[in-house]
Order: sequence, then C-alpha cells, then structure tokens
Amino acid sequence: MKLIDKRFWKFEAMMLLCSFILFCQIIIVLICNGAEFEACNGVILILLLPILCFYFVISSVPTWLLYKGNSWLKLAGYLYMFSAVLLIVPLLIFMYDWNPVTANMRPENIPVNEGKYITDNELVSIISAGWAVFLIIPVLITSYLTKLWIVFTPPIGNCMEAQSN
Repeated sequence: MKLIDKRFWKFEAMMLLCSFILFCQIIIVLICNGAEFEACNGVILILLLPILCFYFVISSVPTWLLYKGNSWLKLAGYLYMFSAVLLIVPLLIFMYDWNPVTANMRPENIPVNEGKYITDNELVSIISAGWAVFLIIPVLITSYLTKLWIVFTPPIGNCMEAQSN
C-alpha cells in the first residue's frame, strides 16, 4: 500500500488514537499505584503524549508498507512488532551492558542483600517487559477499528453497481 493513499492518513489518525489510549493506560496505572503528580512529574506526563504520538506515527510507516489488507490481526502483529522493536532495540544497543563481567556490578557501598538498587540491565529488562505488556491493548483496539474504518469500507462506485443488480 502506498504512502500517498488516502487510507494511509486514516491509518495515521488511528495511530494517534493508539498513542492516546496508551497514554490513558499509563495514567491509570500511575493513579492506581498512588503516584503523586508534582511539578516535574506533571511536565513529564504533558510531554509524554506528543512523544507517544510521534513514536506511533514513525512505527506505523513500515507497518503500512508491509500490510496487504488481509486481516486485522496481521495488522496488529505488524504494528506490535514494529512498535516494540522501535523502543527495545535502541535500549539494547545504547543502555544494555553486554560485558558479562561488569553487567551486574553493584557499587561497593551498597550491601549485597539490598534489593533497592537496579542495574542498567535490570532497568532495560523492566522497561522492555512493561512496554511489551502495555502495548498489547492499544494495538489490538486500533487495529480492529482500522479494519472497520479502512479495510472494509467499500468504494462508492461498487455500492451503486450492487444496487443496480
């Protein structure tokens, strides 16, 4: 499918909806865990929505190019794959410590049985697992709505031919 197609822009609108659903999901999880929104947290949350919108717009381009219009589950699979890869691969490249000697080293002043220290590798694993879990619901919802809005909308000319027969 081409990027100049009118359906592509409808799909991009659905990706904005996907980012809004994910943003709402993150807010609900934070509220349920008793997060207090102070000045810094509020600014981060205000900046999170445009970042998520940009993120899904970027990840939807390869999804649209690969998708052939067969199934909404295939669309959800492509979107999930590209959305997950777009975050997890840079985390693994830039933050993960691949050296087995230094990977899980703790600072010397923290006791071994202290569980409050998180290494970089643990942080990358937590972020990747959380992202993979949170991404499922918005991707499935928007893929199904995309199927209803874009894929199965018959052109106007075909409706006229069906009525005349």
